[in-house]
Amino acid sequence: MPDSLYLSSAIALSTAVTFGLRALPFAFIAKLRSNAFINYLALRMPLGIMVVLVASTVPAGIADPAVAWPVATALAATVVLHLLKSNAVLSVLGGTAVYVGILSWPL
Repeated sequence: MPDSLYLSSAIALSTAVTFGLRALPFAFIAKLRSNAFINYLALRMPLGIMVVLVASTVPAGIADPAVAWPVATALAATVVLHLLKSNAVLSVLGGTAVYVGILSWPL
């Protein structure tokens, strides 16, 4: 079993690296705000992220109707909520709640 100095050093190093990597973008924030490419990404990435999330969370057996209808219902609820409220957090939480509710309901 490793001694406590080794474990403490590993934890301290991991903490320092994590903190440094998370704080690094803030050191360049002024330059990033005036960068045209970063501004372009800021406009386009939310849609791209949502597309990736949808593609990665759709189950492999989506052709099976027992799998497809809960996914389609939750997706429809998410789209309707977003069109009505224009709030991404509310839309994602609402769609997730519908999907979990469908899967939890005994049929």
